[in-house]
Amino acid sequence: MTAARGVARLPLAFDRPVFQWDSRRGAGPLIVRLFGRLGERELAQIVQAVWERGRSPRDLVCIEFEQVTHLDYRALSEFTRALIRQQNRGADVCLVGLSVYLRSLFGVAGLGPALRRLEWMPVKEAEAPRRPLGLGDVISQFPARRRDIRR
Repeated sequence: MTAARGVARLPLAFDRPVFQWDSRRGAGPLIVRLFGRLGERELAQIVQAVWERGRSPRDLVCIEFEQVTHLDYRALSEFTRALIRQQNRGADVCLVGLSVYLRSLFGVAGLGPALRRLEWMPVKEAEAPRRPLGLGDVISQFPARRRDIRR
């Protein structure tokens, strides 16, 4: 006699969700959180989900990358083009929570200007950090007199 038991198994890497929509709070933005390693197929799924949810030009869709560990840089150009098309046709899209590593992958793909257009940065972070000028910085700003001008 065999007892029928549910077989417990560990979740596999492909069992994890690629993205998850956060519940909307009032008139706030639609937020989609991304997870794990994202390749061409996963990025296409995300674009399709954003296109289905963000049809109104009054909407703002924020794509959060805080839980993303890797992006396939070869698929980033199509992903970025699709998000820019989405901005022109429907909801405004912004990218949030990109790590330095993920930003550099956009740079490797040649998408630095497009990333600056899509990435949301708080005003405090968007401003260049100010540091006190040292004597070397001040001297290098004032070059020697020009010799072609008579004094």
